[in-house]
Amino acid sequence: MDKYTFFWKTMELCDWEHEGDDELVLEPVIKYLSTKDDAEIFEFENLMSELLYALDTRKLAKQCKKSQGCFSDDGFLYSRCVALINGETYYRIALRGKFPRMWGMEFESLLYVAPRAWARKHRKNEKDYPNVPPVSYETGSNTKGWKKKLFIF
Repeated sequence: MDKYTFFWKTMELCDWEHEGDDELVLEPVIKYLSTKDDAEIFEFENLMSELLYALDTRKLAKQCKKSQGCFSDDGFLYSRCVALINGETYYRIALRGKFPRMWGMEFESLLYVAPRAWARKHRKNEKDYPNVPPVSYETGSNTKGWKKKLFIF
């Protein structure tokens, strides 16, 4: 199984019967990852960061601002999480800028899946989580994606 298949198959474990309670939706994902070795937990987070990084573009930020009427770095990040939580097809459509509905939604809890799985596995505090992904998912990190013109709000 390649790394992307691992990521997307893991995301399919979300329990949508609990829609509205993000923690319960993600519980099967956290439970599954907590049974994996550290390298797989870190790989999950690294891939999540990479996928969020790819969505961190000026074009998509403009869509977000237009949809929401205002813009915040955190709001844009949490809306990008929606693209991942809804699966690979949704993500690919969002990546092309063809899914503006996600800009009115957020799924911040996705960002904490790997640290929570690791903490559960090791019976430690999430704050002790040792992985730092090679790319940042924070808004504005993808400097190439923000290039072209000065983006003024």
